[in-house]
Amino acid sequence: MTLRARPFIRSIIWVSSILFCGAVLSLAAAWLYLDPHTPSAVSFRNVQLETPLRIYAKGGELLAEFGERRTIPLKIDAIPADFINAVVSIEDKRFYEHSGIDLVSMLNDSMALLGNLLTGEGLGAGASTITMQLARNVTFGLERTFIRKFKEMLLALKIERELSKQEILELYINVVPFGKRAYGAEAAARTYYGKSLTELDLAELALLAGIPQRPTANNPINGPAKALARRDLVLLRMFEQGAITQAQYDDTTKQPLTARLFEPRLPNAAPYAAEWIRQQLILAFPDLYTAGYEVHTTIDARLQKAATAAVRGGLEAYDRRHGYRGAEARLDESVVAMLTIRPEETRELARESVRSIAADSELEAAAVLAADDEAAKLIITGGEQVQLTLEDVKWARPYLSVDAVGAAPLRVDQVLAPGDIVRIRKVGERWMLAQKPRIEGALVSLEPDTGRVLAMSGGYDFSLKQFNHATQAARQPGSGFKPFVYAAALANGRTPATTYLDAPLVLPGMREAYRPKNSDNKFNGPTRLRQALYRSINLVTIRVLLDIGAGNMIEYAKGFGFPVTSFPRNTQLAVGGGTMTITPMEMARAYAVFANGGYLVEPWGIDRLLNAEGTNLIHSHPPAVCHETFGEEAAVDPLIADATPALGPAEESQLTASTSGNGAADHIVAAPIGGSACLEPAVDRRIAYIMNDMLKDVVKRGTARRALSLKREDLAGKTGTTDEAADTWFNGYSPDIATTVWVGFTELEPLGKREFGATTPLPIWIDYMKVALDGVPERFNDQPEGLVNMRVGGGEFEFFLAESTPQQRPVSTESEGSDDSEVDGGSAAPVPVEDTSSIQSTDLF
Repeated sequence: MTLRARPFIRSIIWVSSILFCGAVLSLAAAWLYLDPHTPSAVSFRNVQLETPLRIYAKGGELLAEFGERRTIPLKIDAIPADFINAVVSIEDKRFYEHSGIDLVSMLNDSMALLGNLLTGEGLGAGASTITMQLARNVTFGLERTFIRKFKEMLLALKIERELSKQEILELYINVVPFGKRAYGAEAAARTYYGKSLTELDLAELALLAGIPQRPTANNPINGPAKALARRDLVLLRMFEQGAITQAQYDDTTKQPLTARLFEPRLPNAAPYAAEWIRQQLILAFPDLYTAGYEVHTTIDARLQKAATAAVRGGLEAYDRRHGYRGAEARLDESVVAMLTIRPEETRELARESVRSIAADSELEAAAVLAADDEAAKLIITGGEQVQLTLEDVKWARPYLSVDAVGAAPLRVDQVLAPGDIVRIRKVGERWMLAQKPRIEGALVSLEPDTGRVLAMSGGYDFSLKQFNHATQAARQPGSGFKPFVYAAALANGRTPATTYLDAPLVLPGMREAYRPKNSDNKFNGPTRLRQALYRSINLVTIRVLLDIGAGNMIEYAKGFGFPVTSFPRNTQLAVGGGTMTITPMEMARAYAVFANGGYLVEPWGIDRLLNAEGTNLIHSHPPAVCHETFGEEAAVDPLIADATPALGPAEESQLTASTSGNGAADHIVAAPIGGSACLEPAVDRRIAYIMNDMLKDVVKRGTARRALSLKREDLAGKTGTTDEAADTWFNGYSPDIATTVWVGFTELEPLGKREFGATTPLPIWIDYMKVALDGVPERFNDQPEGLVNMRVGGGEFEFFLAESTPQQRPVSTESEGSDDSEVDGGSAAPVPVEDTSSIQSTDLF
C-alpha cells in the first residue's frame, strides 16, 4: 500500500468512527428521550382486549353482540400447533431466537427501508417481529413513521424482558386484525369458516395465518386470489422451516378456497329486544361497545323464540292469503340468455347474484335456472341446486289488490321463470316457494306484577328493517281502547249492567253531520255495558263517552300510563281513532293494570350490567305489585278522588271536566338498588277486577273466541281494528303474562276487508301464549272487598261497587227504547237524558 493511500484510509476510518459514534449517541439520545414516553411492558400482562357489548337472556343465553370488533380470546394451550407454526413461519421465523428485534431481518431489509426514507414514504412493515407487531397493535396504531418504528423497538425489548415467548404469542394471536371486524384467530375462524379454530384443517389454518399482513386486502372475501396465494406462501415457509412435510405441502396447496363470510347467527337472537336495551345504555356508557360489558336482561329465551316464530308465522300467513307478488329480483338478461348455452359458467354467475340479495334467517334466496309445467330448478347461495314442483308453489295465486287474488296456478312456469330470484323455505326435506312479507307486526309480553319484559318482537326481520314497531310505532288502538272507556264509566257511577241504546246516532260535525256506525252495520237496541264490550259495539261506547264526559275519560286514562296529549277531543276518543296514537308497549302496560288488579307497572328489561371485572353497575328493580295487600280495605282511586263529579252531556259539551291532574308517573318512584318497593293502586282495584271479568267474556263469547283453543279459564283481552283495518290489535293476558300483538304496515295502508283484530293478530297471540303458558297453572285474582255480586235481569249475576248497588228497578240512560223490566242493574239514580244534537263530534271541549 502506498503512502498516499494511507491518509485516505485513515480518513475513511475517522469518518466511519465519527458516524458510528454519532449513530450511537443519536440512538442513546433517542432512547433517553423516547423511553419515558413508551408504555411499561408490565401493562401487557393486563391488556384489556376491545370486547363487544354482550346482551344475555335471564337464563344466560346470548341474545346479541354490539361492537366494531369481534373478539373471542383463546389461551395458548387451546391454539393448534399448526397455526402457531404457520404464524411464526410467515411473520417471524427467528421469533424464538431474538429478544424483540431481529437484527438479521433489519439488515436484509435496510436497503428497502432506506429507499422508503429517501422518497419520504416512511417505514413499511419490513423487519417487524411478532413482538414489535404486538406493540403496534396494542399501543401505537397503524401510523407509519420512523419515531413509531423506534418506539416499537424499545417497547418490544421491554416486552421480551417481561413476558415469555408463549405469553407474547397468545396475546398476539388474540389481538391482530383479520378483516371483516374479526380480531384474533378464533373470531377469524368463526367469521370465515363458521367453526372454531381447533376444528380447522391445515389449509384453513394457513389461510388465516396469511391474513394479518394486510387484513383488508388478504382476507378471502375481499381478495380470494390474494388470500389463496398468501396461503400457499405460508405453506411454503412452513415446509422450508420443517414445520410440515413435502407430502403435506403438496396435498394442502391443491385444496380449493372454501372460506366464505359467516355472519354470527345466535340460536337465541333477539335483535329488537337487544336494541331496546342498547338504547337505554349508550348515552350513559361511552365505552359501551369496547369495554366488555355484559347486560343480563329479563328476556326469557324460550318465550323470545316463541314470540319471534309467532310474529313471523302470522305475517307470512297474512302474506300468503293476499297472493304472490312475483320475483324479488331478476338475473341480468345476458346471464339468462346463456343459461341453456353455457350452463356451468352461468350457474356460477347466478349464484353470485343470489349472494348479493339481503340474507334472511329462514328464507333462502335462490335463482331459477329452468322451469316448465311440472317443476323448476333453482340454485341457492351455497351452490346447491334444488327443485320446486307444483305442490311447492300452489299457494302462489297472483296478487291483484289488497282484497283480491288471481286464480291458483296450474303449472309451475305460471309462477316461476328462468332468471327469477325468489325466496324459498325448507320444510322438512323439501323446499317450498316463499316471499318476504311487506306487512309488519309487533309483540310485547311482560309480567303484570313486575313489569319485566319477557319477550319482544318489533317486526318481521331486523336485518331488513331496524324500526322497532313494539316501542316506536305509535298507532291508533281502535277498539282495543274501549275497555278504558268502560272502566272510566264504572269509576263515574255506571255498572256492567247499565243499559245504553244501540241505535243510530247523528252528531253535527264541522262540515257535515257525523254518523258513527257499528262494524256490522246492525243495531241491537238496549244493550248492557258488558254485552257492548264483548261484542265491541261502537255506538254504545260513543254514548258512554258522551254520558261520562271526555274530560273525565282522559283524566282517568292517565292511571293506565297513556300519553294523553295525543288523545282526540271528540267522539273518536271512544273508539281509539282520530289523533290517538299508542305503542304496543304502552298497550301491554295498560292491559297489565287489569291483569294485576289495578297497579301500573313500569316495563323494564335490564336486570344487571356487569363490567369486565364482573362488578354490577345497575340493578334496576322498579316498584312491583305486592299481593299480600289484597286483603286490606279497597283503596280509593287516587285519580278519581279529586276529579270533577260526573256531568251530564250538555254540561260536558262546554268543557267542564279538567284534563290536567296527577298522572300515573307521579305515583312511581325509582326503587333503591338491590330491592323494589310496593306499588300503590293506580286505579280502584275493584274496577280492575270488574273489568277483568268483563274482558274474560270477550274470550268466552265475544270477538276473541278463537282464544278458547288454549282451553283456559283465566284469559281475558280485547281485539282492536281501526278504519279500513290500517291497524289490527289483540291485547290479552292471564294474571301471569300480559301480551299485546299489533299487525299493520309501517306506512298506513289498509290490510284488507277481511282482516280484523280477531283474524290477523289474535292467531299470533295464541301461538305465542300456547308456549308462554305451557306448564303455568291457571290463576285467578282475589276479589277485593267492596264488591257486591247480585242477580240482574235474565238470571245472570253481575258485579257492582258497594256504593253503586241498585236499590230499585234500574233506569236506562236512554229515554227511548229502554226495557227497565228486564234489567236489574244500572246507576243508583236516574241519569238525565239530554238532546245530543248540541254536541260537536269534532270537538267535545
